[in-house]
Amino acid sequence: MDKLDQPGLFYTDMIANNAKYFSAKAAVICGDQQLTWAQFHKRTNKVANALLKLGLKKGDKVCLLMQSSIPMFELLWGTIKAGGVIAPLNVMMAQDSLAGMINNSDARLVFVDTTTAPQVEAIRESLENVKADGLYCLGGLQGWQHPEPMIEAAPDSLPPVELQMSDSMNIIYSSGSTGVPKGIEHSHFARHAYSCGFGPGMKMDRFTVSICSTPLYTNGTWITMLPTVYWGGTVVLMPKFTAIGFFEAVQKHRCTHIFMVPTQFIVLLESPDLARHDLSSLKCLLSGGQPLAGKTAAQLEERIPGAGLYECYGMTEGFITIALPEDKALPGKRTTVGMPMFGGDIIILGDDGKLRPSGEIGEIAGWGPPLMKGYYKDPQRTADMIWRDARGRTYIKSGDLGRMDEDGYLYVAGRTKDMIKSGGINVFASDIEDIFMQHPDVMEAAAIGVPHEKWVETPLLLAILRDGAKVTETALKEWGNAKLGKFQRVDRVEFRKEFPRATHDKVLKRALRDPYWEGHARKP
Repeated sequence: MDKLDQPGLFYTDMIANNAKYFSAKAAVICGDQQLTWAQFHKRTNKVANALLKLGLKKGDKVCLLMQSSIPMFELLWGTIKAGGVIAPLNVMMAQDSLAGMINNSDARLVFVDTTTAPQVEAIRESLENVKADGLYCLGGLQGWQHPEPMIEAAPDSLPPVELQMSDSMNIIYSSGSTGVPKGIEHSHFARHAYSCGFGPGMKMDRFTVSICSTPLYTNGTWITMLPTVYWGGTVVLMPKFTAIGFFEAVQKHRCTHIFMVPTQFIVLLESPDLARHDLSSLKCLLSGGQPLAGKTAAQLEERIPGAGLYECYGMTEGFITIALPEDKALPGKRTTVGMPMFGGDIIILGDDGKLRPSGEIGEIAGWGPPLMKGYYKDPQRTADMIWRDARGRTYIKSGDLGRMDEDGYLYVAGRTKDMIKSGGINVFASDIEDIFMQHPDVMEAAAIGVPHEKWVETPLLLAILRDGAKVTETALKEWGNAKLGKFQRVDRVEFRKEFPRATHDKVLKRALRDPYWEGHARKP
């Protein structure tokens, strides 16, 4: 095919296309601010041309440490239009980790807002590649470059940048459960697969209004954000998640699609404001990050009727499954996380690295179009993740345990590191948590393994109770153990006000376990 005849399928092409055909329609909304597709196209062109004038070249990295906002959205997409690689950073990272991520990315430009500038100010001397003229603060602060005049003075014409699908588009730093930042590098092709996979899977189109209740630096946010941008819908940004803020935004903007983690769904269900708002526009409730408890799923279906409940499982590194409402309605499929998305493949590996047959539990590994290019500048860590099949395809090992049924549906049992080995028997934390989550006083539960003289390790149940709960630790233990198998029963129950959490509010099991294992030979 002649080069000039190749269709424009990049996000940058689709933004221009959407600006032409949906010019007056809202592209992005945040609070009382919004940009139409025509305005968004021109603004991101200005950002791109301003960056090119600064000397940005294709493949150069740009770090964003900001709360979700329209200016951040402009910078993100403007950098991509300029051929740059965007690295949005977690605003909750500790100083050492933050400096490590910026240095690892090789970025020479860092953009912050007035709320996050002090975090970078504190590590300014530790930055290896960023000079004073590479630090930009939206809103303006003394000692920082002001990006607004530079962007405003730039032309709004399409920047002269030619992209290839193999070019890098972003680096997502995932702290995971260990707190060690890993730079996950995605190509334009990998991100293109999100729109061609999640988009059709969740029935997204130009009428979609997706609300981003999770930050733009988290990969889960991109699951709904990317297809919405690609197909010409409307993205609604939440700078900070609250139940009332979510309800008001959905009602006002008639939002259709959301991605949330189970903890956020629990917050919505606990809010008295749920029944006071019109949520009838919602078509897709997508849960991910952690398994969704059966009780939570049932309550969502009951209290937000008409909104299909979807569940996804996967890794930022690049393989994904999705369970549609139609999947979960099939006999025996209620707890599945679905099938591979968009041409992907899922396998189950034994401890010997060999394939396990359907029905047997082992480590989940996956392959698919969204696979990362690798961990940025860390080929050894990348190699450690890979399992190759007979065709030479690179499957990514997840560190999660699961099984596949005879129909090809995947079921997640939990993290390998979260496995509780009591008296030589494998106990899955998720099985214990599902039982205790059924108690009416329990809002959230986490099961961990703690030291035991006889069994070496035994289950401990940590619970966060609902307001007004009357149950005692002893009573809850007896209630749950009566419903569990003998080998699953918890040694005790402890109540907590909160759990330590990582990105997406995912519970950090290691942080829960570590204090119990201090002074013991084995540590998780």
